[in-house]
Amino acid sequence: MKNNNIKILIVDDHPAVRSTMVDVLNEKGFQTDFAEDGELALQKCLNNLYDFVLIDVQMPNMNGIEVFRKLKETMNTIPKFIFFSAYSLPELKEEAIKLGCLAFFPKPIRIEKILALIQDFKSFPFLVYLKKGQQRDSIIEKLNTLGCHVVKAENIDDTLIQLRQINYQYLLFDSDFPGSEQESIHITIKSLQSNTNCFETNEDENVETVLNKIEEHLHKEKTRGI
Repeated sequence: MKNNNIKILIVDDHPAVRSTMVDVLNEKGFQTDFAEDGELALQKCLNNLYDFVLIDVQMPNMNGIEVFRKLKETMNTIPKFIFFSAYSLPELKEEAIKLGCLAFFPKPIRIEKILALIQDFKSFPFLVYLKKGQQRDSIIEKLNTLGCHVVKAENIDDTLIQLRQINYQYLLFDSDFPGSEQESIHITIKSLQSNTNCFETNEDENVETVLNKIEEHLHKEKTRGI
């Protein structure tokens, strides 16, 4: 999907934030629209087709989470939501992730990170947490050729942080990791009610066997139009 085929709605009650993000996204070739509050954002989403909505959590009249929830209650297919907030709001962040948002970022907004996320989400977002270097590198190289956007987690803490920040479609980790690490991963995914699919492997499993399982699953997902 080319940038000029991607339509993005920017929602923030601060004019400077809206204008800056519109200017940057326009320069990158995206189609943009904007709204200054949640109520207008909801109406625009009901009347227009957007691929992504970049929205502040706290706004007058209707906050970003309410917009997201109402759209999910009203429409079968909605845009991918990326939230940002200037405050630490763990309850709202947890609710946004449970509802299925794509990501939740703190302010100040790192526009380059949002750009990378939007541009890469046309592929499959895949989080990999493996310790064995050669096996890990071979799998990541192959996943990239399959059209996945691969993020490599360095340790269990990094893995859990990534899962809380972005609603990854897939996670691959080592079944030989300590039980406490595996339990933390499953508990985190369950608590967020995310739709992350988990693949497990171990250092004795052949790389091609792992990839065949993943490739078969990805093919089914693509066939369904996901």
